[in-house]
Amino acid sequence: MFKHVEYTPEGVCTEKISFDIVDGYVHHVHFTGGCSGNTKGVAILAEGQNAQDLARRLKGIPCRGANSCPHHFALAIEQALQECAEE
Repeated sequence: MFKHVEYTPEGVCTEKISFDIVDGYVHHVHFTGGCSGNTKGVAILAEGQNAQDLARRLKGIPCRGANSCPHHFALAIEQALQECAEE
């Protein structure tokens, strides 16, 4: 299974999140915009992680209320996994 994702979050500083899911694992994460140190850190820590586990850990992390770049990354992962399951 391979899926490339280009996700546009709303209500956060990050303008776009792109990544690949390969056989259930996250690779090549890139945030466009956002807090550079934080998004680079999340991207590095996410590399090679199990997609389901990563989404579970990132979902609900707050920054602006209940919203954040990591939370949107989790939503993007969940959406991608759902699309893969439907294919």
